[in-house]
Amino acid sequence: MIDVKKELTENIDPGYREFHAKIVPGTDDILGVRMPVLRRLAKKICGDDWMSFLDEPAGCHEERMLKALVIANAKMGFDERLGLTKMFVPEVRNWAVCDIFCGDWKVKNGPDKEILWDYCLDLIDTKDEFEMRISAVMMLNHFLDDEHIDDVLKILTNRHHDGYYYRMGAAWTLSYCYIKYPKRTEPMLFLDSLDDDIRNKAIQKISDSFRVSTEDKKRLKAKNKIR
Repeated sequence: MIDVKKELTENIDPGYREFHAKIVPGTDDILGVRMPVLRRLAKKICGDDWMSFLDEPAGCHEERMLKALVIANAKMGFDERLGLTKMFVPEVRNWAVCDIFCGDWKVKNGPDKEILWDYCLDLIDTKDEFEMRISAVMMLNHFLDDEHIDDVLKILTNRHHDGYYYRMGAAWTLSYCYIKYPKRTEPMLFLDSLDDDIRNKAIQKISDSFRVSTEDKKRLKAKNKIR
């Protein structure tokens, strides 16, 4: 079995630790191992005894990142991946682990995808900041399609949480809804049911996108000012 702690220790970058700690506040056990190193190590673990690795408790932020990568990428069936996901979700306590996990998670179209969708619906109603963010970011990565877009918009404009990281995850997803489905998304952005800060951040992210015209950006900002 790979000596994960040894490999992490050998790849600590103090400068990166300082930087990463600033952008992932509240995470006190960051070693400072860069993402390319973690991805290479996760690939090695996936080719080795990855189940034994997952059985061990994570002792630092990087080990949680590795768990996220292994669960998302190791060769296994959908049911096993979803089961491991449900066990891992309570360990996701920052945006970095959440976003790499959701982005790498694999699912094919068909019945499995609908089971994942149902799990996202469960998570969005937990009232837990990071479980709700996982739901929103899973929607961003896997459900911005013709079949789900209207439900995604309805859900994210009607769910509320004071947690910063859920609100920013919802805004991020809504900005991509607009980029891909502008006509369906625009009226939803101005519903009274949508929290103002989520709306403002979504429009800011839309305005930062090179995939949205200057005219559309100006119109959204003008509509937001006169609400």
